[in-house]
Amino acid sequence: MALEAGSLRVTVQYAQGIKDQDWFGRQDPYVKVRVGSQERRSRTCTDGGRNPVWEETFEYSILNENNIELTLFDEDTLARDDLIGTAQVSLATVRRQGQDTVQAPVSSGKKAHKQKGFIQVALRFTPNSALKAQQQVTYAGAYPQQAPAVYAAPAPYYAPYPPAQGGYTPAPSFAYGAPPPAYPSAYNPAPSFAYGAPPPYAPAPSFAYGAPPPPYGAPPPPSPYGPPPPYGAPAPGYPGAPPPSAPYGAPPPASYNAPPYYRN
Repeated sequence: MALEAGSLRVTVQYAQGIKDQDWFGRQDPYVKVRVGSQERRSRTCTDGGRNPVWEETFEYSILNENNIELTLFDEDTLARDDLIGTAQVSLATVRRQGQDTVQAPVSSGKKAHKQKGFIQVALRFTPNSALKAQQQVTYAGAYPQQAPAVYAAPAPYYAPYPPAQGGYTPAPSFAYGAPPPAYPSAYNPAPSFAYGAPPPYAPAPSFAYGAPPPPYGAPPPPSPYGPPPPYGAPAPGYPGAPPPSAPYGAPPPASYNAPPYYRN
C-alpha cells in the first residue's frame, strides 16, 4: 500500500540526560534533523549541558519517508564538533493519527546499543495529495519516458534474383525430381536406345537364357577343330614341315651320303 503524501511539522523540544562531551564547563548541543534527503539544523543551545532545550520547529514535504534521523552534536569553536549521540523516530503513528509526541532514546558513543538519555520531539502531519502529483510531474520531466522502439518487419531470407543487364532473365529451375528439359542441339544427342533395352554391344549368350546347364560328367561339346590326337602320338605336321628325325641309335637311311672319312 502506497503511503499518503503530505506536510510534516517537526518540533525539537528538549533533551535530558544526554552524554556530556566537555571535560571543563558545559557543552553547547545542537541537533540535525533529517527526513529522507531533507536536512535541517537547530540552533545551538549554549551551555545546555546534558539537558538542553531548543523548542524549534521545521517543516518537511514527505512522500514515502518512514523515519526521522536525529543527530546531536556539541559545538566547539576551536576544534571539530563532537558527536553526542543519535536517535530515530518512526512516522507510522503520526501518519495514522495526524499528530504524535515521541521521547526517542539517544545512543551515544561508538556502541550503538549504549543509550544515554533521550530527546523529545512533537510531530504533526497534514495530508496533501498534490505533492505526489507534483512529484510525478517532476519525475516525468527529469526522466522522460521514451516511446517504445518500432522494429521493421524482418527482411526475407533471400532477395528475388534481379534480371541481368540487357533484359536477359534466367529461366526458372525445374521441379525437384523432374527430368531436365530437352534442349535440341548438337551437344545433347538423343539416346541411342530405349530405356531398359539391352545395349547393342552386349555379347550374345552361349545358350538360351533360363536353359538348364549340361549334366555333371557329360562329355564336352565337339570341337570345331576335330578330335584331339591319342596320348603319345606324334604331333601332326603342317604343310612344309621337315620330316621327323630318326630315333636315337637307328642306322641312317640308305640315301644318306656320309663323308669319306666316315665310311668303312
